[in-house]
Amino acid sequence: MADWPTLAQLKSALGVTSDTEDAMLQLALDAGIDQVKLDISGTEAAFDEEWPDDDVPAKLSMAALIQAVMTAKGPDAPYGVAAVFDAGGMRVSNDHPTYQKLLSGYRHSFSLG
Repeated sequence: MADWPTLAQLKSALGVTSDTEDAMLQLALDAGIDQVKLDISGTEAAFDEEWPDDDVPAKLSMAALIQAVMTAKGPDAPYGVAAVFDAGGMRVSNDHPTYQKLLSGYRHSFSLG
């Protein structure tokens, strides 16, 4: 079991050393954690009932960190395009494959649409 990722861990993952972006990065981190809770249980309250001590599985902690990194870096890829090459553009995936794999086995609700 693990704790949710911290601001320091997110900054390390992004290679950020200054404190000037802390407020924005904290929002990205909070959004990443909230999204994992929502994707797993359908609501944050249902998730908090299942893991009341915030002692979450390491897979979910890492998924929250990945989601936070994608949230923080999203503005750097306008319209989802991260780079353009002669052969076409490289798009940022809406469904990060590692994120999806980390959630496997923990989901209690699924989208039908």
